[in-house]
Amino acid sequence: MFEVIENLQDMEEYYYIDFIPYETSDVHFLELEEYFETSYLHLFAEKISHIALKLIYFYQCEIYLTESPKLAKLKHKFPFNVNIRNSSPDKLAYIIKKIVSKDFSSVQILFSEPQFLMSINGGFLVSFYQLTDEVLQILQKLVSQEGLFLKFRNSADERILM
Repeated sequence: MFEVIENLQDMEEYYYIDFIPYETSDVHFLELEEYFETSYLHLFAEKISHIALKLIYFYQCEIYLTESPKLAKLKHKFPFNVNIRNSSPDKLAYIIKKIVSKDFSSVQILFSEPQFLMSINGGFLVSFYQLTDEVLQILQKLVSQEGLFLKFRNSADERILM
């Protein structure tokens, strides 16, 4: 299973969720990014948990929490590197929000039919690998519904708003 996840993450092309609809190299943007990290990350985490749960309950999947040297105080115990798909929606939402906001691990959601990967890391790092056209259409609606933006990174490292 982990080999499949690693192979998908090695792909040069992937989709990702962002909180702004454009790309910028303006150095002043760092101020805005820092502001969002301190005041918006909690809301972003909530939105990502909404998207993830809707996908989890629509498609068959396995969910893995990756082990990390960082420690985090959690109110629920989760095993690392074990499928936690049978956890309740509130526990799944809790761990997703904690990972986004505290950056102590990652959640890898491997969907089977069709096969694609949702990788949730700390901060604003949420990526999707090997999306089908059907999944892409659903994902665009879910991301838009949350007021976020779906972007695509191609092999030439160009980032494109979807």
